[in-house]
Amino acid sequence: MKLAKGKYTPRHEDIWSVSTVVLALLILTPLVVVLAGLARAGPEWSHISETVLWSYVGNTVLLVITVSILCVFMAVPAAWLLSAFEFPGRKWLEWAMVLPLAIPTYVNAFVYMHVKESALPMQIWIRTNWGIDAFLMSETFLRYGLLTLLLASVLYPYLYLSVRASFLVQRRGVIEAAQLLGRGPASVFFTVALPLARPAIIAGLSLIIMELINDYGAVNFFGVPTLTEGIFRTWFGLQDTPSAMRLAGIMMLVVLILLLLEKAQRGRARFSEHANDTTPLAHRRLRPLAATGAVLTCLPPFFLGFLYPVQRLIRWAWMSRETFADSGMWQRMGHSLMLSMGTAIVLTFMAVLVVYTLRLHASRRLETLGRLATLGYAAPGAVVAVGVMVTFGFLDRQFEFLKMPLHLSGTLFAIGFAYLVRFFAVPTHPIKAAMTRVCGSLDEASRLLGHSPAPTLFRINLPLIKGTLISATILVFVDILKELPLTMILRPVNFETLATLSFGLAKEGRIHECAVPSLVIILLAAIGLVALNRLIRNAIT
Repeated sequence: MKLAKGKYTPRHEDIWSVSTVVLALLILTPLVVVLAGLARAGPEWSHISETVLWSYVGNTVLLVITVSILCVFMAVPAAWLLSAFEFPGRKWLEWAMVLPLAIPTYVNAFVYMHVKESALPMQIWIRTNWGIDAFLMSETFLRYGLLTLLLASVLYPYLYLSVRASFLVQRRGVIEAAQLLGRGPASVFFTVALPLARPAIIAGLSLIIMELINDYGAVNFFGVPTLTEGIFRTWFGLQDTPSAMRLAGIMMLVVLILLLLEKAQRGRARFSEHANDTTPLAHRRLRPLAATGAVLTCLPPFFLGFLYPVQRLIRWAWMSRETFADSGMWQRMGHSLMLSMGTAIVLTFMAVLVVYTLRLHASRRLETLGRLATLGYAAPGAVVAVGVMVTFGFLDRQFEFLKMPLHLSGTLFAIGFAYLVRFFAVPTHPIKAAMTRVCGSLDEASRLLGHSPAPTLFRINLPLIKGTLISATILVFVDILKELPLTMILRPVNFETLATLSFGLAKEGRIHECAVPSLVIILLAAIGLVALNRLIRNAIT
C-alpha cells in the first residue's frame, strides 16, 4: 500500500468518498427542492400573502423573542449556581434540570390548556364588568403567555446543558484573579463567567430557536398560527401544494439567515485560557440563606417543565387506566420504538461513515458537502416533510411512467429518510469532535502497520469513541421519539406512533386518555436523558 502525505491511495479514496458524496447529495435533495419552491406560486398564494402571511411571521418572531428571553432567565442562573457553588440538593438538581427535555412541547400544551380552562371564571368576570374588548385582550394575553411559559419550560435545558458545560470547564485561575481584585460573586458572574460563556449561550439559544420554528403541536393546540402551522393549513386545508412549498422555502430562508447572523456575530472572536491552568472550578459552599435562594432559583424551571406536567398526566392516566389494556396503544409503542431505535442506529452508522471519510481525505469539497448535509437539523420538520414528499412523489410518477411502480411516498422508508435528513447533524458533530480528540495519530500508526481503512475504523476508532456513539444514538432516539409534524405528514395510512396517538386523542378532546402514551414518551426519553447527562458529566470531569 502506497502512502502519500499520510493519505490512502485513490483506489481507497473512491470507495469512501463516493459513498459520502452520494449520501450527502441524497440528504440535500429535499432541502434544495424546498428552496426551489420559492419560484412557484399556487392559486391561493395571493390570498395568503394579503391576509395571513404576516400574521404567521409575526407570531413566529414573537414566540422566538419571548421564549428565548424566558429561557435565559430559567437556564443561565441555575447553570452558574450548580456549577460554582455547593448547597443542599445540588447533585439532585444537576440531573433534575435536564428532565424537562424529555417532555414534548405538545404534551406540555395538553397540561397547560387545563390551566387556561381553569381561568375561565376570571375571564367571564372580566367580560361581565369590563366588556367584550377587555375579555378578548385578556384571552389573547393568557393564551400567548401560557404558550410562552410552556415552551420555555421544556426548551430551556438546551441552553442549560450548553452553558453549564461552559461553566464547568472555566478554570479556577480566572475566577480567583477576579476575586483578588475585589470582585464579589455577582460581579464575577457578570464580568467574567458570563462573557466567557457567550458562545455557549448563543449555541444553546440557536437550538431553542430551531425547535420553536419547528413546533407544530403546541401552537396548533393553543390556536397561535405560526409558519409551521401555516404549512399544514395551506397543504391540507387549502389543498395548495405550491403555496405550501413557498411557505416552507420562506422558513428555510429564515433559518439560513439566522445561522449566518449567528456566525457573523461571533466574527473572529476567540476565547482561550492558559494552557497550564488545569484546575477545575471549585464549588464554593453557600450559607443557609444563600443556599435557600439557590434552591428556589433552580426549582421553578424543573417544577414548571417536568414535575407539574408529570403529576397531572399521572392523575389523568389513573382516571383512564383502562387504556393500558388497549392492545392498540402497545402496538403504537412498538411502532415508535422501531422507528426511533432503528433510525438512530442507522443514522449513527452513516455519521461515522461521513466523519471517517473526512478524516481520510483533506478535501474542501468533501468538507463542504459534509457541512451542508447537516443543515437539515436547522430546517423545521414540516419543511423537511414537504421536501421529502415532493421528491418522492416526483420519483413515484417517473417510475409509474416507466411501468415500474415504486410507491415510495407514504411508506416507512419515506419517514426513515426524512429522519435522516432532519437529524443527521445530531450524531455527526459529537462523533467528529470525539474522533479528532481521541483517535489522534492512531490512524497513521495503523497505516504504517499495513491495515486498510475499514479494519482501522472498526478495530481502533470505534472502540475508542464507544461512549460518544452511545450518547449520539441516545440523542437521536429521544429526538425521533418526540417528533410530531414530520411524522404526521409522512406516516403511512393507519400507522400511528405514540406522538401522533397522544396528539390525536388530545385534539379529539380525550385529554385523559392522551396521558397514557404521553407518559410512555416521557419515561423512555427521561431514561435516555439521565444516562446522557451522566455520560456528559463523566466526560467533562
